[in-house]
Amino acid sequence: MAATAERSRRSDHNGDVTDDAPRRGRPRSAGADEAILTATLDVAREVGFRGMAMDVIAERAGVSKATIYRRWASKEALVLEALRRAINPLDAVDLGSVRDDLASYLRNLAERMASGNMADVLPHLIEWSVHDRQLREQLDDYVAHRRAPLVAILQRGIERGEVRADLDFDTMVDAFVGPFIYRKLLTGSPLDDAFVDDLLGLLLPTITP
Repeated sequence: MAATAERSRRSDHNGDVTDDAPRRGRPRSAGADEAILTATLDVAREVGFRGMAMDVIAERAGVSKATIYRRWASKEALVLEALRRAINPLDAVDLGSVRDDLASYLRNLAERMASGNMADVLPHLIEWSVHDRQLREQLDDYVAHRRAPLVAILQRGIERGEVRADLDFDTMVDAFVGPFIYRKLLTGSPLDDAFVDDLLGLLLPTITP
């Protein structure tokens, strides 16, 4: 009996014990989920991901750590879910031309990166993923999902005859998005309409037939 009880328990990231036994009863509360995710982002911005403590998140959210672990199996999974909730996918854009589509997409991206509340969190997540293969894989999936609208714009450009059919999508998406990350994380240069126009002026001629 004692061995069975012991198998139903595990230690969390901070050494505390939580219950892994099958659970029945009340369904998950959307309000509790939102409180946990909000607390996760707040704590991450304050101390970085390495300094995050699950008991602090639980206290901020007004729940127990067991409640958190019933929803997310690890701190990494919790962080990525918070990231997904905090940054909604960029809307699909189809304005009739590849230039207009790209301009709309990139201006939206610039606005989000300039003012979004994940600006101070994402660098910590990237740093953390270097040392955690599972988190790196999850982050890669997240990035691929967020690249999809830009790939769709370029694909439609090919179908319209506005973009070279032999375009390397991965390289071109990197070329469009990379300067945003460089400015945000390294130089602090403005992410504004003038920057977007300059970037389009440089890159559009390289993808046209």
